[in-house]
Amino acid sequence: MKNFLLAFFVFLLWALFGMWYHACHIKGLCGNTTTEQTIDLEAQKQKEALAKKAYEDSIAAMRLKRGLLAKNPEGNTIFNYPSNFCIHVQDSSVYIPEDLIDFSSKIASYMGTHQNEELIIEGLQTESESKKTPSYGQYRAQIIKKLLVDAGINGDKIITKAKTATYTYEDDGKYHGGIVLNFNTLDTNRLAEVEKGIANKTLYCDFGQSEFKPDATLTNYTLELKNYLIKYPNKKVTIIGHTDDVGDPEDNLWIGQQRAKYVLKYLASQGIVTEKLTANSKGETSPILPNTSKENRAKNRRIEIIVN
Repeated sequence: MKNFLLAFFVFLLWALFGMWYHACHIKGLCGNTTTEQTIDLEAQKQKEALAKKAYEDSIAAMRLKRGLLAKNPEGNTIFNYPSNFCIHVQDSSVYIPEDLIDFSSKIASYMGTHQNEELIIEGLQTESESKKTPSYGQYRAQIIKKLLVDAGINGDKIITKAKTATYTYEDDGKYHGGIVLNFNTLDTNRLAEVEKGIANKTLYCDFGQSEFKPDATLTNYTLELKNYLIKYPNKKVTIIGHTDDVGDPEDNLWIGQQRAKYVLKYLASQGIVTEKLTANSKGETSPILPNTSKENRAKNRRIEIIVN
């Protein structure tokens, strides 16, 4: 019996020792071991965080170098060119490769069928470039916006932003991938701004042609106006023709009327109910600039569209 108790006592000591060893040295739940393992754990977490950041930076760099990509609000690709706009380290200029020449027509086509969306243009810049005034990124985005507005797209539906990013210019000072395009659904406030612009629009058409031909601005505006009138069926449209002061005032009044009629006929041909349209003229009586230069006179030769 004495030997049995002794053996049991030894077994109990080994069991307690095993439990202590497992808890303190394997689990790290005792004394300094816990501190050491905590330090090791923090160091491991820092290594993992650094590795994750390095991975994310590499992915971001790859994405920035991709071709020109545009996505809709759902994240689906609208178009994806193999090349992208090129920016330069020395200034805020933007170079457009030949295969991107038609990008504006693709954007115009998309926006024409998605009247409730706006385009977000982000111009890339490095940390040092962001300190320029104006920032390089904003200026680069503005260049692309002007191209699109010149192509007839409503500038009220284009937002420009600067995006500070980490990227490296090549040995020749160039970087291919300086512009990011995305579409966004208009919120209530932005929609109100856009509709205000639709209801008070000034157009500059080429009236020097032998036959009136709608330009891209009028074509795109007509799509917006049609949707606006569908949304507000009780509203009507007044089209007012304006001229410069060259020639006889009575002749200019007639010319302004003819120009307004040209626009009215085009709007009607695109499905806008004729009964909603009225054409008037103010001739040379309401210039927006003094008729003292060729440039000012060109601004005064305009069509004003008012919806109320």
